[in-house]
Amino acid sequence: MRETGLSRATVDRVLNNRGRVHDRTRSVVEETLQRLSAPDTQPPSGPPQADLVLRVGRGMMGQVRAAFTASGALGAFHDLHMADEAAVLRCVEGLCKDLARPLIVTAKNSDRLVSVLANARARGKRIIAMVSDLSPMARDAFVGLDDRAAGQTAAFLIGRMLGDRPTTVGVVLGSPAFRCHEDREIGFRTGLRAHFPKVIISAEVQGEDSADLTRRAVADLLARHPALGAIYNVGGGNAGMVEALRGAGRVSDMLVVGHEVNPVTMPLLQSGALDFAISGDPSDMLDAALRCAMARGPDGAQPPRLRSFGIYTRFNMPDFSTTT
Repeated sequence: MRETGLSRATVDRVLNNRGRVHDRTRSVVEETLQRLSAPDTQPPSGPPQADLVLRVGRGMMGQVRAAFTASGALGAFHDLHMADEAAVLRCVEGLCKDLARPLIVTAKNSDRLVSVLANARARGKRIIAMVSDLSPMARDAFVGLDDRAAGQTAAFLIGRMLGDRPTTVGVVLGSPAFRCHEDREIGFRTGLRAHFPKVIISAEVQGEDSADLTRRAVADLLARHPALGAIYNVGGGNAGMVEALRGAGRVSDMLVVGHEVNPVTMPLLQSGALDFAISGDPSDMLDAALRCAMARGPDGAQPPRLRSFGIYTRFNMPDFSTTT
């Protein structure tokens, strides 16, 4: 369950041949069972060792940093919040000179980064993509959420809350170069199209996970589409989004779904400015990524290690929401 991110019931159906299971799900369970059963996949003794390169929002950055410190892991923690591609590449290229220490990375899936990481993997370096996936050639494994399912969950929440009536919604992207953002948007679009055809996406804006850029992008979105009934923010910059809503006088009558529960988004949920937040536990995600980084498994890209996520409101804040 921990390694696949699947429920107990799903794992039970696969292992005991009970009921119908999708072929892809069965393959993930069987491959994971085979990997865990092999003697050479057990991590070495002692504290985990890995370097981290993270280009994430401030709220999640603090949570992952705290989890990294608590884990006792040996390695460097690189905070690249709002760093441009050149800065990310310089950092990754430097770390890839040491082939022995695994690298856990959250970054945009750019051609140049994929090339650098693929070259390092070919020379023996172990690469784990966390939070946002990378091209398979650039990483040994991905640890994160099923982001298409997360986007479909957002579509379900908005569609059910708005009811069976024509409504327009807006989407706020951090950057489509993040695989997690792209997959959430795809899941959201397909979820609405399949189940709530009267709910129409009227516009998209991009905030790059920055509170200031998101504030300006959402302010422009509201000015161009004053009749919006809901907003789905697939990335960060939630504080800026809420500031724009307040400036437009829409904070009390706009249905808003976002991602992550942390010290930045928690006050927004508590105030009612953010209605729902879809989030996994960053500590659980890092723990899985560290175990994956230290495992001595077979060569080649492995199936994603999908972690569970929850839907949170002001009434059910998770314990990890206050971690800084």
